[in-house]
Amino acid sequence: DGSVVWAIIAITLVRDPQGDPEHFVTVLQDITERKAAEDRLRKLSHAVEQSPTQTVITDIDGRIEYVNPKFTQVSGYSSAELIGNNPSMLKSGNLPASTYKQLWETITSGSEWQGELLNKKKSGELYWENATISPLRDNSGRITHFLGIKEDITKRKRIDEALRISEDNLRVIFNGVYDAIFIHELTGTIIDVNEKGL
Repeated sequence: DGSVVWAIIAITLVRDPQGDPEHFVTVLQDITERKAAEDRLRKLSHAVEQSPTQTVITDIDGRIEYVNPKFTQVSGYSSAELIGNNPSMLKSGNLPASTYKQLWETITSGSEWQGELLNKKKSGELYWENATISPLRDNSGRITHFLGIKEDITKRKRIDEALRISEDNLRVIFNGVYDAIFIHELTGTIIDVNEKGL
């Protein structure tokens, strides 16, 4: 039909009893589907390797089998230092044990866990991450691995905390004024009032 295919070709020279070349036997195997699958895997691999989020894959016992470059960049550990170890090596010690217990119970039951974790880099610096951890299953539905996708949210947490402190300070000033202050929309609806206005 004129379509282009990928193929493996093996050509063998067959000789007659006197050793003279007689003919060739050519075996052609169509590997177009295999090449397409390899291309999809290559794209997926590049996407994970170049992802701006951290990716970690562990076995069912929690031993790390894979980390992408972003994971090593954020944690400060090399992949050689992480492979074979448990992600618990990153624990800061500042979160309750119940957080990790609930995480483990969720993923081993076959569900996805989402939450924030406070971890420790190799340097000792603490960092926050937003994590999603999911079980990976084989064709029979059995859990074989766990996939963690994590984003460093340390800067966002610092900004949120600074904003909260700023808002608290403004609220103290707002309520410390000796006059009543009303904030309202153009329609006249009051949206805030200080303590003197109550």
